Amino acid sequence: MYRHTPVTLVRATSIYTLDGPPVEAMLVSGGRVLATGSAAQLREHPGCTDEVVLEGTVLPGFNDAHAHPTMTAENLLHVDLSPDLVPSQQALVARLQEAALNTPPGEWVRGSRYDHEKSSDGEVLDRAALDSFVPDRPVLLIHVAAHWGVLNSAGLEAAGLSAETPDPPGGSLGRDANGQLTGVVYEQALFDLAYSSLARGGRTVLPASPQAARIEGLERALQMFHAAGITSMCDALCGPEDLELLQAARREGRLTMRVSAVVAHPHFDAMVAAGVMDGLGDEWLRLAGVKAFVDGACAGGNCLVDEPFEGTDDHGMQVVDTQALADLVAKVTAHGTVLAVHANGDRAIRLLLDAHESARQHGAPPGRHRIEHCSIIDEDIVRRIRDLGLVVVPFGSYARFHGGKLVGYYGHERLERMFAHRTLLDAGVPVAGSSDYPCGPFEPLVAFASCVERRTPDGQPIGLSQRISVEEAVHLYTTGAAYATGEEDRKGTLAPGMLADWVELDQDPFAVDPAQLAEVSVRSTWVGGKMVFHSS
Repeated sequence: MYRHTPVTLVRATSIYTLDGPPVEAMLVSGGRVLATGSAAQLREHPGCTDEVVLEGTVLPGFNDAHAHPTMTAENLLHVDLSPDLVPSQQALVARLQEAALNTPPGEWVRGSRYDHEKSSDGEVLDRAALDSFVPDRPVLLIHVAAHWGVLNSAGLEAAGLSAETPDPPGGSLGRDANGQLTGVVYEQALFDLAYSSLARGGRTVLPASPQAARIEGLERALQMFHAAGITSMCDALCGPEDLELLQAARREGRLTMRVSAVVAHPHFDAMVAAGVMDGLGDEWLRLAGVKAFVDGACAGGNCLVDEPFEGTDDHGMQVVDTQALADLVAKVTAHGTVLAVHANGDRAIRLLLDAHESARQHGAPPGRHRIEHCSIIDEDIVRRIRDLGLVVVPFGSYARFHGGKLVGYYGHERLERMFAHRTLLDAGVPVAGSSDYPCGPFEPLVAFASCVERRTPDGQPIGLSQRISVEEAVHLYTTGAAYATGEEDRKGTLAPGMLADWVELDQDPFAVDPAQLAEVSVRSTWVGGKMVFHSS
């Protein structure tokens, strides 16, 4: 017997559809928005049988265009060293030692989101320091920027690293004046330890947790993200294990957030051989391109820059050979696959633009290719990005979260050209909002405050010329993020026909003092017309 799809009337104090003026109600059916308008008018719809009344302000669900939910799923199974949890070295040591007591001999103590600026007085912990804290278990601390980490002596031994070990291509091992290892591992040296998507040979030194445990970690991560109003996310670095995790969660009905997956470049050839193309999947899980790298991390102090870091002669790290970069760009773009390339520093961005321009000159078709982070720009870079039709995905909250550290690395003059939302938007470049979590805060409302205020919480200015409006900041995490993954036909607004994904806030973000944006709370989050989070 045929059954009609139920139609629900949703009322709120105000609904910003981002497709026109605010409305007071919308009809939802089959996981999509059916109509918007006045409650009295919509209540007359013949199929309307249910009504939901929300007391807050509704916006389209927030969409993070670059984050790492599968990485977070693994991290949450280990030691969380987020600065708010370990604001001092004493607190960090206590947390590590507690974890070591609960770790069997020979197994790894693994910590993530370590921030030396906030947790160890600006000094990078080395193997000697870690040895004094945890001498009898292998330890790996991954920096919050996720591009370098620190091992203790037991960790170096377990990883098979010694003073005689050569630096891997695209990475390096920290050494002291005598050539001995300090325990710090950069880029590929870290990836080989912990990132299966990028590890040479596809296998890491540290074993991944069992898939059942990782699904539990993923569920915890999704609840964190839903509590911040996030309904969609682009997982910006996936290997086979990550895709398996996401697919398993989808099969088991435990994937409550929509995910667009970007596959790490070492797996591109296998992807092509299997006949896999961008867009494969459904509205919950789909492929959205290929990921590659040019340089290191902005907040890690090793991105590739034209001018050296403040007070040094250090220009950062290029992690891929220039010709190899050109070959990869040519191959991926010629195939018609979206290419999303991590390029932070201005020198790194220029190398990437050179490769794109060469590929285009040799017949590669235009595509909605992305520059991930694109942290330091100038007029020439912006012009070239616009001419190529590239999408830019800068950090949303870095000015606020990493501000003091960034001043030390780049100085105030360069900060006027960093995370350049104002300049890029004014130039007509498509821009999306991203957290890069775990490298920065995942809460979009914190990013709104960062983009609008461009100040640290204690008021320090961080490139005030790049401030944007609240409305522009909201669009970064709605329409802008949807465009970045080619999903603007289904996400980003609450217009009729769009996915019924929304967030309910306790205050109107367009009406509050911009300085209070980060204090606005999420009351509830809905995906496909179903509530996935409610504050209690």
